[in-house]
Amino acid sequence: MRKNLIAVGLVLAAGAVQAQDRVAWTVDGFALPESVAADPASGMLFVSNMGVDPMNKDGDGFIARISAEGSMDRLDWVTGLDAPKGMDVAGGTLYVADIDQLLAIDIASGQVTDRFMAEGAQFLNDVAAAPDGRIFVSDTFGSAIYVLDNGGLSLFVQDAKALSGANGLLVVDGALLVANLGDLSGGFENIKPGPVMRVDLATKEMTPYGADGPVGVLDGIESDGADGVLLTDYAKGALLSLKPGESATEVALVGTGAADLEVLQDLGLAVIPVSPENKVVAIRYK
Repeated sequence: MRKNLIAVGLVLAAGAVQAQDRVAWTVDGFALPESVAADPASGMLFVSNMGVDPMNKDGDGFIARISAEGSMDRLDWVTGLDAPKGMDVAGGTLYVADIDQLLAIDIASGQVTDRFMAEGAQFLNDVAAAPDGRIFVSDTFGSAIYVLDNGGLSLFVQDAKALSGANGLLVVDGALLVANLGDLSGGFENIKPGPVMRVDLATKEMTPYGADGPVGVLDGIESDGADGVLLTDYAKGALLSLKPGESATEVALVGTGAADLEVLQDLGLAVIPVSPENKVVAIRYK
């Protein structure tokens, strides 16, 4: 499974070259880095590392901490996790998706303070905190979104077509934007690219965010600080820009396996883990 997860991008987009004029910095030395999340209080960045296998409960996953200027602060900030992926920060807590559970980590102490099991989940992937305190987490293999609300984690919405390969999440303007990896029914080597969907948080109505149709083999999604979003295409290794109702445009090629990004709007940087290369790259997107 690990080889399929990582190799699919190599098959579809071998030889992708970085846009060197856009690279602000690179940090190496990770172990299958999957997601980057910023801590507004300290300005530091957290990097989730899946370890040897992104599917196994083997305890070799960890979270590193780096600076926004591209220096390693602490590689082993939190250890003993399984295969941590998407993350988001809310109220001094770092929420982390780890296979079939959502972890709550106290940022001040670096300790896991709570674990919420996602009953029926197959592959929890990204996390997004809403202004009302709810925490959403995607289940890629289950084409579903779970929600942590009032101390419990439950299924929020599921749709095999609209949320096929649900991956990156972003809460904006009363809606949850979902970047879909795509249709996985033919195996990882034959993924059919997915769209970005908008899920109304009040009605759960689902509509396309960009132009109707597939956008890419999508991983992360974040606001660009203006009127659109930035996305990573895992297979192509590209950073994409997307506006409501429009088609995506390519900002830069960053490397096959570009995963769940963080956007530092004040610095104009998209900070992207490139999983197969065990590195994190900061790209100037403005």
